[in-house]
Amino acid sequence: MAEKNRKSKSGSLHPAKITNPAEKIRAARKTLSGMKEKLLAEGLGRSLPEDLVRPFDIGDEGDHADTERTHEVSILISARGKEKLLAIEEALEKIREGTYGVCEDCGDEIGSGRLEAMPLAKLCVTCQSRTEKEIVHQRFSEERLSNRPLISEIAEKETD
Repeated sequence: MAEKNRKSKSGSLHPAKITNPAEKIRAARKTLSGMKEKLLAEGLGRSLPEDLVRPFDIGDEGDHADTERTHEVSILISARGKEKLLAIEEALEKIREGTYGVCEDCGDEIGSGRLEAMPLAKLCVTCQSRTEKEIVHQRFSEERLSNRPLISEIAEKETD
């Protein structure tokens, strides 16, 4: 009867409602493997857009620039896919090692709700929040420094 309550509408077990650690790991492995299969299928199903295959002898510089931009976007998407695939492989390796769901910063357990929402999470909510705040602070500091005039600029203004 309890098993019935833990099933989602699709009939599969809902990871957040699984209490047995071994079942949680099986569900995570299934989710990650599904993500990997989908990513690989999407990558294999793609072909280069037509405008990347056409020769450059037609059109003006604007057309060439547009084609080059499309090519760069295509490469960027491919790089993101590769990054995601690498992250999936890392998560699957952590499952094999028995360290999946452990925060890489503090070593505490990453909440099951977070892992359900973000199966590739490497940090618990607390550490992720702290990391994001540090990044924002660093960007703000860099912007402030880049907007300050250089000493040579100040000296130049004083001599004028």
